[in-house]
Amino acid sequence: MISQTGLFSAAASGAGISNIIGYYFNISRNGIAQSEMWRFESQQYRIGNSLFEKKENYLKNNPLLNADKINTPLLLWSGKEDRVVPYTQSVAYYLALRKLKKPSVMLIYPTEDHNLKKASNQEDLSRRIMEWFDYFLKGKKTAEWISYGTSND
Repeated sequence: MISQTGLFSAAASGAGISNIIGYYFNISRNGIAQSEMWRFESQQYRIGNSLFEKKENYLKNNPLLNADKINTPLLLWSGKEDRVVPYTQSVAYYLALRKLKKPSVMLIYPTEDHNLKKASNQEDLSRRIMEWFDYFLKGKKTAEWISYGTSND
């Protein structure tokens, strides 16, 4: 969404899909080995057609290909053991944003899946999201991890 509008002053994305074309050809590790094509063609993403039938819709809606349009600071997080969305989807987006010198920070929780299960990680993520929005929306510049992480030096 933040690649399509400048409406937001800050954003956070957890276990997000940044390259929908790559994810279209992903094989789920969530119990049933099947491609993720169905999510785009008839379910969650509502594109309604295959990549080959509506290629322009996939290109237009691919966050990774639109990263250059982002001006909103973005906090990304993912569980490294995510069986639904490979954590490399978030890493790819983070690398694109850093290459473009866009303010962003990436958090990876090494032993977590799609949803954080460990209370310590849930608390850490909640605190960091609050600090992220306080930093960019309220001007509270007390979280050094944000200042250090979003520096483009």
